[in-house]
Amino acid sequence: MITKPKLIQKLKLLTNHNYIEIVLRGNSAILSALTIAKKKVFIPEEGGWLTYLQFPKKLGLESETVKCKDAVIDLNDLKAKLEDKLNSAGALLYQNPGGYHAEQPMEEIYSLCNKYGCKVILDVSGGIGTKLCDGNYADILVGSFGEGKLVDAKTGGFISCKDKSVFDQAKNSLKVLNEEERLKLILKKIEELPQRIKFLTRKRKKILSDLKDYDLVNRTHPGFVVVVKYHSESEKEKIISYCQKNNLEYTQCPRYIRLNQDAISIEVKRLVD
Repeated sequence: MITKPKLIQKLKLLTNHNYIEIVLRGNSAILSALTIAKKKVFIPEEGGWLTYLQFPKKLGLESETVKCKDAVIDLNDLKAKLEDKLNSAGALLYQNPGGYHAEQPMEEIYSLCNKYGCKVILDVSGGIGTKLCDGNYADILVGSFGEGKLVDAKTGGFISCKDKSVFDQAKNSLKVLNEEERLKLILKKIEELPQRIKFLTRKRKKILSDLKDYDLVNRTHPGFVVVVKYHSESEKEKIISYCQKNNLEYTQCPRYIRLNQDAISIEVKRLVD
């Protein structure tokens, strides 16, 4: 294989991790990463991915949610849970940006988890190529290259680790991607990533400006969706009308993967340049 070493080298630069594997799907990476947990997995109460709710049980692990404020992890609640569950704290699995719109305090999260012996698994599907993807603040990074992700190859994902011992433990259950054509497509999309991020950022800023009089969630955070809270049916309809007029895909909240409140999530990340 010619492509895979080039792809892994690119990912080393993007993640600050040296131990990396390309997998069939992002969910495969999450499932393998969770094998490092002991008994319990902490997950955010909102702004995560659907499989965060499913995979711990699939592996026979307990799970517990950490409080959030507009999908940003509450450090005080995390600390309280780590202190209370010291003997069973296995791993924290979370996403940066939370729900594709909430910048997480990843340095503080990593420091806190380290103090209590809790491994950190950080999902960077929506942050790769930005400052939100930094392996210095995670034991494991996972990411998807599926449809609607930043690396929109519609196939594959990756797992990376800070330490070889963690990588050796996680890789035993990996479903590795070795198909050359699919690897070439992922590499191409990663090479195009800086331009895609610029395009999506520009579009998001325009939407934020257009809707500046509404209750915008995390408006100053970097991200790739725009979440707008509504406080009446008429306000909700106005936001939806804006989306329809501008050909913007949207979803309605409460929704675990965005926000557990009444809101419209404008899916900027699905736009194509």
